Amino acid sequence: MNDDRGRTPIVVVAMLVAAVGVALLLTGWLRSRPTTETATASFPVEAGGLKTISVRDALLIQAGDDSSNIAVAGWFQQTFVLSCPFTLVPPVPVIEGPCALTGWLMAGPESIVHVTGNGMDTNGPHGPALQTAFDGPGIRWANPLPKVGDSAPTPVVLVGHFNDPRAPRCQPENRQECADRFVVTAVAWANGIQNP
Repeated sequence: MNDDRGRTPIVVVAMLVAAVGVALLLTGWLRSRPTTETATASFPVEAGGLKTISVRDALLIQAGDDSSNIAVAGWFQQTFVLSCPFTLVPPVPVIEGPCALTGWLMAGPESIVHVTGNGMDTNGPHGPALQTAFDGPGIRWANPLPKVGDSAPTPVVLVGHFNDPRAPRCQPENRQECADRFVVTAVAWANGIQNP
């Protein structure tokens, strides 16, 4: 005679896990999780005479003190600062303060801006990402925001550096943030176009 009593808890747990998974899928939670991996096959292997690296690899460089130019492939989303706060001490141009943040270079194509009829909501990336500050090039090549709905970040390769030489001039409480900003000096590739 078979005794199935020992397997009953395992079967019940498996059924509960499956039921929770189906419920999450039906509610859209699993489908709405951000993608954090870069699809490297669509990006050029080299840009601006530099080997293209991922956002994850760039974060490893950011953790050190290297200030060499690197080419980083990822998904760019511009930020939308509505007003810049007044400060008694002027910020170091390009790199210091919230108004210097021009966008995020993300490892995956996360939609971080949602436009409604009444305004917009902006969230920081969930996956690996770099804060960008543009020193020279503009962002006209970036995908525009929709009139209503979720933003679509732009696949891009940006050339720039960490540990900008101006970072030591930032206010003491901002110096690490200034050093960590990826200062973009060239847009090597965007949406399949070189030097847009």
